[in-house]
Amino acid sequence: MYYPYNLTVVKPKINKWKVFIIVLIVLAIILGSIYCGIKYAKYVKVKKQEEEIRKEQELLEEQKRIEVEQEAKRLKNSQPLTQEQMGAIENIYSSEEKRVFLTFDDGPTNSVTPFILDLLKQENIKATFFVLGNRAKSNPDLIRREFEEGHYIANHGYTHKYSSIYTNSQTVLDEYNYTESCIQEALQNPDYHSRVFRFPGGSVRRLLQRYKKRSKRVFKAKWNSFIRLELVVKRCRRSKYKGNVTSKCNRYSRK
Repeated sequence: MYYPYNLTVVKPKINKWKVFIIVLIVLAIILGSIYCGIKYAKYVKVKKQEEEIRKEQELLEEQKRIEVEQEAKRLKNSQPLTQEQMGAIENIYSSEEKRVFLTFDDGPTNSVTPFILDLLKQENIKATFFVLGNRAKSNPDLIRREFEEGHYIANHGYTHKYSSIYTNSQTVLDEYNYTESCIQEALQNPDYHSRVFRFPGGSVRRLLQRYKKRSKRVFKAKWNSFIRLELVVKRCRRSKYKGNVTSKCNRYSRK
């Protein structure tokens, strides 16, 4: 027996409101993502600008700090010694405090000075270098290294030749001044003044015996005492003796 069937295609009913809501949600998500992306991009840009400004400020501060340090170095010893400093120098041997002053003469030289500086740096020790003008002129890099590593640059005359420096009081002063200019040139700092002068050969007995009587007419001093150079020169000029003038002492000077 034959039973015919009729097939009916049923189309699903579309809920337009539901589709509309889904589309709105998708659009909202897209728009929200775009908005958040724009805000994040702006945030990153602002942060980057702030970081650049911060780095620029740090760079400016570092440059300013370096300039301040360089200016402080440039002005180091640019002013005359104060009365308090002079008093401390004049009373150095009456102090109850025990101190050691490490000094080196006649440099700088490439054969010795670098090793001394290496050792001083290793042991964290500061010293005073009584330099010769002619060697300061030929070794400015060593003068700068001594200064940069915190040591004191002092004056020991230009030639260390007794026949030249001790012709008269003016030759002593000339060697002192010329050496000062050599130190300033080596340091590239015209405002630096050593303030300290050690007379060449001051501890040599042969030299002392030669000038013993004559030097007494100018001043009296022990080998390790300190005295202003200007005072020595003034006494030399007042002295009736016009021949060679020498010194028995290491002494601080004031230009």
